[in-house]
Amino acid sequence: MKGKINHGSFVSIAQLTDIHLFEDIENSLVGIQTELSFQEVLAKAKRILPRIDMLLLTGDLTQDGSVTSYSRLSQSLDDFGVNAYCLAGNHDDLPVMQKHLPSEYVHVNRSLDVGKWRILLLSSVVVGAVHGYLAPSELAWLKDNLNAYPDRPTLIAFHHPAVPLGSKWIDGICLENQDEFWEICDRHPQVEVVVNGHAHQDFDQIYETPHNSVRCLVTPSTCVQFEPHNQKFQIDNQPPGFRHIRLYTDGSIETEVHRLNVGSFHPDLAAIGY
Repeated sequence: MKGKINHGSFVSIAQLTDIHLFEDIENSLVGIQTELSFQEVLAKAKRILPRIDMLLLTGDLTQDGSVTSYSRLSQSLDDFGVNAYCLAGNHDDLPVMQKHLPSEYVHVNRSLDVGKWRILLLSSVVVGAVHGYLAPSELAWLKDNLNAYPDRPTLIAFHHPAVPLGSKWIDGICLENQDEFWEICDRHPQVEVVVNGHAHQDFDQIYETPHNSVRCLVTPSTCVQFEPHNQKFQIDNQPPGFRHIRLYTDGSIETEVHRLNVGSFHPDLAAIGY
């Protein structure tokens, strides 16, 4: 039964997203120094979670796609000492990322098995665009993997949200071919949860298809936040954060968002004309 609370064995995942690191460590995004906010979020995850089995980084790892930013991120994740699985967002440079990010603890695997679960990482990036799209090759790969492991509860992760979030401006730059994606999930009941970034906000909803129900999660950025349910672009004053996901052996999950202290890392609204 999906959503059932289970206090047995679980896999503990910390999801971090939309980090937006720069080549210059001092650079800021809307007044927030992204390197510093990322380090504070990492430190909070290590401090408050009893254990972390893996990190899941769901895109926009850098703002500028620079070698320096990926190398610095890789070193930070190695220092953290937990296996980290990374996928690209619309701000990332995939060839540079694939060359300079992997290390002892940092991986760009497309699929992995964790406990009873299978995790599939897709690319929703359209080069040169802000919106997302799952190419036919991605959808074919997804179908093949789901067909090969019908009995393993599955988490699917990619950058762009797969459902409308209730904000006209952000919904216009999310995943364009949502219907094609959900047609596949509908035929594979082992799909339990879809995890995205991109929207810089917290979202948690059960999405119902004719033959399946799937938990859809979107996670706040480790730096700047966007105000939910606003029809126009608006920066939110909520602090940076991350999501803790627990995958239980029976296919159920528990999750919540943790943020830095209120008042930390104020955005500079004047910098964008507010």
